[in-house]
Amino acid sequence: MSAIDIIIVNYDSTGHLLGCLESLGRQQSVSRPKIYVQDNASRDGVLRVCERFPHVRLAVNRHNIGFGRAVNQAIRKSAGDYIIILNPDTIVQAGFIDQVAHFMQRHTDVGVMGTRILDSDGSLQNSARAFPSSLTAFFGRSSLLTRWFPKNSITSRNLLTLQSDGRSPMDVDWVAGAAMVVRRKAALQTGLLDERFFMYWEDADWCRRMWRHGWRVVYYPAPTVVHAVGGSSDHNVARSVFEFHRSVYLLFNKYCSPMQHFFHPLVLAGLMVRAGFVYASHGMQHCLRPITRAPKQTAPSAVLPTGVASRPIRILRVIARLNIGGPAIHVFLLTAGLNPKQFVSMLVAGRISPQEGDMGYLFDQLDNKPVFIPELQREVSLGMDLKAFWRIFKLLRRFNPDIVDTHTAKAGSSARLAVLLVNLMQLRKRIKTVHTFHGHVFEGYFSAARSHIFIAIERLMAYFTDVIIALSNSQRQDLALRFKIAPAHKIKIVKLGFGLEPFLHCHVLKGQFRRRLGIGEDVRLIGIVGRLVPIKNHVMFLQAADIFLRRYPNPAVCFVIVGDGELRGFLEAQTRQMGLQNNVLFSGWVRHAPMVYADLNVLAMTSINEGTPVSIIESLAASVPVIATDAGGVQDLLGRVTHSEPGRQFSICERGVLCPRHDPSALADGLAYLLDPNIKANHDRQQKGRDFVGLRYTSSRLIEEMETLYADLAGNEK
Repeated sequence: MSAIDIIIVNYDSTGHLLGCLESLGRQQSVSRPKIYVQDNASRDGVLRVCERFPHVRLAVNRHNIGFGRAVNQAIRKSAGDYIIILNPDTIVQAGFIDQVAHFMQRHTDVGVMGTRILDSDGSLQNSARAFPSSLTAFFGRSSLLTRWFPKNSITSRNLLTLQSDGRSPMDVDWVAGAAMVVRRKAALQTGLLDERFFMYWEDADWCRRMWRHGWRVVYYPAPTVVHAVGGSSDHNVARSVFEFHRSVYLLFNKYCSPMQHFFHPLVLAGLMVRAGFVYASHGMQHCLRPITRAPKQTAPSAVLPTGVASRPIRILRVIARLNIGGPAIHVFLLTAGLNPKQFVSMLVAGRISPQEGDMGYLFDQLDNKPVFIPELQREVSLGMDLKAFWRIFKLLRRFNPDIVDTHTAKAGSSARLAVLLVNLMQLRKRIKTVHTFHGHVFEGYFSAARSHIFIAIERLMAYFTDVIIALSNSQRQDLALRFKIAPAHKIKIVKLGFGLEPFLHCHVLKGQFRRRLGIGEDVRLIGIVGRLVPIKNHVMFLQAADIFLRRYPNPAVCFVIVGDGELRGFLEAQTRQMGLQNNVLFSGWVRHAPMVYADLNVLAMTSINEGTPVSIIESLAASVPVIATDAGGVQDLLGRVTHSEPGRQFSICERGVLCPRHDPSALADGLAYLLDPNIKANHDRQQKGRDFVGLRYTSSRLIEEMETLYADLAGNEK
């Protein structure tokens, strides 16, 4: 059995270090690794390590000698076959050590292996990268140009983690030293860490030397650690910024070719300018901290902490309009369901467009009715938007909320700008802001130029927002990594919630919707539910219906479009033009949605862009099979792909079928698959979907999570 050593370099991060050591102690491992902690003169009670973990070999340096030199100290004292280097602010996950040992034993040509590293909120860190080039300074993972142009090919090529399938090992240029596994034989042959690098970039240099000596560097995402970035470097930002840029220059100087020596003055000048910008940015953030500070990272509590507030927390919730869909249901549940002893809330809504379905009826039975601002509307109008802003501003002054919770883009922009103005005017109290992305308009809605404008606006708004809510992990990845709207630590996932009981028991309504449509029980009914707008791509639904009827001739199949909107006339004309008027029905909006799902045999969704589709959640709760395009948070609902059969363009997931966007042929074949009575797995898939949403998308879970979030935000003001 191979021996393993674990090396942790600590500097004023003893609180994090104790958590890291606790996670190592929980490992049920065949190996018994030796743990070495090299401390760089911490001032936060590092001797606590000896008291709580007497088996740990602690060495304390008289002064901070840097990361690379401290690691080398421990390597020279240790003797294990494999060396695991961890940052003190990491938490290793179950099975970590055994997975590491098993991999290194099987792959004897691997000198360095990097593990999967997650942020403390579960998002993936880009820990496997390509070697830096002259363009990395401009298109690095956190550079200004990357934030403005997140889809650029240069950044994508640099962040190799994004190319991983999440399971298999892959060769990469270099991996981050926050969680790195090194073969001792390779380290001795290649040489230890270059001690000229005080901190930063020593890992990239080491991996480059590994490759030059014939050792592979591999990213393997099975062993996982959670990493709280900046656990020690945040204590001295000025020193960290200086050492970062100094190490960049050292790396360039070490590997530049003779032809590149001419660029030394330019590189040095460029790094000085860049460092100046970083220092200025930190200075601005420090000055603006009273306005823009993010909520403290506190452990979530299920109830309002005692003594947090002497009065109920006042929440002003703003939404652009109460049209049919998830956002209206969401704000209704929060308005109706929050504990009245702890929270006082007011809902502000704008007006809906003439062709949109209205869900204002949800509030008919509530005493707490919405306040309507007619100027707050979907359409862009400078005059109306300014009026909406002014009315929200006056309402803020009158209602005096502790928290403003905004939903949808238009309401989010107007209300958060109004909050910013109020906060600048009052010194004693700062209103906190929460914004929920029920979807986004960054793709599929507008031209590229307009989309870039909306992205820029949302990035600016996010800077002044305390918490941003995403409805799914996929959406959070889009906001943090793809569109760079906000840093990952500011984005919290809160899934939608619904009163699902009517859908779970909708079988008692069977037959009512069919009678309304005038079709018999023997006709298999394929439906699509949603607004008739371009982003929902109903044309693909009609094209798939046409292909299905020609490819699988069966008169006992009917397609129904449930909903209304601006494209209804166009879609009805398209149906007639395609000769589908006898097979496609338009039902308009149906207020009692469970009646629809009680009679559907399959639900289809053809959207180009989505947040978390309500129709899929309702369908899964009603045990109706689902096929949908791979858009937004759809796969978070349908689950991982279990298999894709040769010759089929669709993928079979745990709880439904996934097909490519803009591919009606794949949709038609997927419909045939779901309607095939001989495929027994379809029934199991329906049961899994029902159990999944019944557990995760309840209104009680939503209300509990939001009450916790509000309480934590209000508590941070104290």
